[in-house]
Amino acid sequence: MDAAGDVETSQELRTAPHLRAEFERSTLPRHLALFYRSPETQLTAAATYVGYGLRNDRRCLYLADDNTPAQIESAFEAAGIDVAARTAADDLRIRDAGEVYLDAGFDPDRLISILKDACKAAVDDGYDGLLVAGENTWSFHTDTSFDHVLDFEADFDADSPNMPVTALCQYDLSRFCESSIAKAIRTHERIIYRNTLCENPYYLPPTEYRATEDPDLNVRLMLEQTHDLARSRQQVERREQRLAVVNRVLRHNVRNEMNVIRGYLDRLRSEASLRPAAERWIETAIDHLDDMVEMSDKARYVQDSLGSGTAEHLDLGTVLGRAVEQARRDYPGATIEVHGETGVSVLADTNLDAALTELVTTAAAARSEDQPAVTVLVDNSGVERVRIEVGVPEWEIPENDRRAVQEGEETKLEHADGLGLWFVKWIVESTQGTMTLPDDGADVRIDLPRAQ
Repeated sequence: MDAAGDVETSQELRTAPHLRAEFERSTLPRHLALFYRSPETQLTAAATYVGYGLRNDRRCLYLADDNTPAQIESAFEAAGIDVAARTAADDLRIRDAGEVYLDAGFDPDRLISILKDACKAAVDDGYDGLLVAGENTWSFHTDTSFDHVLDFEADFDADSPNMPVTALCQYDLSRFCESSIAKAIRTHERIIYRNTLCENPYYLPPTEYRATEDPDLNVRLMLEQTHDLARSRQQVERREQRLAVVNRVLRHNVRNEMNVIRGYLDRLRSEASLRPAAERWIETAIDHLDDMVEMSDKARYVQDSLGSGTAEHLDLGTVLGRAVEQARRDYPGATIEVHGETGVSVLADTNLDAALTELVTTAAAARSEDQPAVTVLVDNSGVERVRIEVGVPEWEIPENDRRAVQEGEETKLEHADGLGLWFVKWIVESTQGTMTLPDDGADVRIDLPRAQ
């Protein structure tokens, strides 16, 4: 492989947690395709996919051809899968693809029947369905043309569409020709490329694929879809340009003007001749200006940092500890109590630090003299998720903030007073976490995936 390929592979391996996050927050179609250039990339993506199936109570069947069972098991173990235990429980089966597909000759009807039976057996055994991952290099061992293999895949899609099975076909870009890859793209609703789960604009449903005389040369379809994608991309670029201009004005010009206003207010406050009422008015104006400056700084952080975070395994105790210490420095009169076992690793955005600091600090600011304590409760008893609840007794989150964040959009009538809760929500949900605001209004609840 050339140097560019090596760099690309290392980038794919580093972003494997992102693929896991995409699996968790997506509803997978019944038929996906993985396109890869190296065995490392292939096995990392396949192991992430199988891990998703096991976590979601699917029996997993891996059909091997290019890789040995030992290589597959090693990749699965590296992804946190206990292969021995899962195999013993019959949750995971690793079989030779050639034995399944070619043992009695290539017979599409027989193969579909095998998949149906395997899916039914999985459901009968108490699983939610069957998840299959197959190395498609088995097709090199048959005299059947690749078109017949793809016809089988289209027939699989069309047959029993409600069957609870999800299949991942794996294509080595260095071994399949461009024509075969183009046809494979046509027959898979979603694809995995560079460890990214992609919507496939070139997918053809089975009936359309079979009705198209020359599916890999359907130029009109490709041109129309390419045109639509280009228009969408142009619209996004124009919108991002407008947002960048507005953001720059808010971050720089408005902030500078507010600092000038604050300077004049400070000078007025120092005048000895001010009446007590005027002093209160000035203090109120300064408080509002400080809030605006803080919001401007938060908007700057959102613009500069939020999109650059990556999904990583983070020690919750360390991250939460920093957030609590910052809140104590900002509000020395606040009592912040942390309950529960924090020694757990979570899969989260690297900006989780900032989100928890925002949340704990906001709670500390919301406390009253009668209710000075902020409570941070960590519950890591779940198998897949770790829950964090931050609250103050009698803390009432403004109803506008609650509705805007819960409904996921700002409207003329329902809009949040600031960026704080949005800020936390965007960071938490960037890696399949969730943020909820319980109806009792007493706390903010965050659920993060436990690192495997």
